[in-house]
Amino acid sequence: KAIHVIAAGLWSFTTAVAYAYYLKPAFLRAQRYPDDAGARATRDWLMEGFDRGVAIEHVALGILVATAGLMLWLGGFDLTRWSFVSAKLWIGILVILPMEAIDIHLSHLGGNKARIRRSGDPELYERTMARHWLFFRVTEPLVQVLIPLMFVLAIVKPF
Repeated sequence: KAIHVIAAGLWSFTTAVAYAYYLKPAFLRAQRYPDDAGARATRDWLMEGFDRGVAIEHVALGILVATAGLMLWLGGFDLTRWSFVSAKLWIGILVILPMEAIDIHLSHLGGNKARIRRSGDPELYERTMARHWLFFRVTEPLVQVLIPLMFVLAIVKPF
């Protein structure tokens, strides 16, 4: 359980400050001033660093999923009835895991910005940046609601 809680904290908060205070303002500035090469360079540098740093979040996610499965199995939870455990499980399956699969692709696989930059295709680089920015805009409200909700469900156990 302790490993699960630590993984939940790492998954939830390792990128929050970097996104909110550095990456998001850099994207907004680059959008506001599209002809400002310095704004684009800052955005690119921060995004490529974010792609590397988010690896901690994604490793923590793997640990979180594994420990959740282990606790479900060892705890003998009845998943046929509605409870805080089944609520967290369905949120994880229906929202978190698909969202993180896309995030992993955008950060480490086909959408890795540093790799695309090194390939010498600036149009693909900008399209990938735009796609990742769209992902952030769509998922930001979900994350702001669901992560606190998951912690409340785990701590309060309201049902």
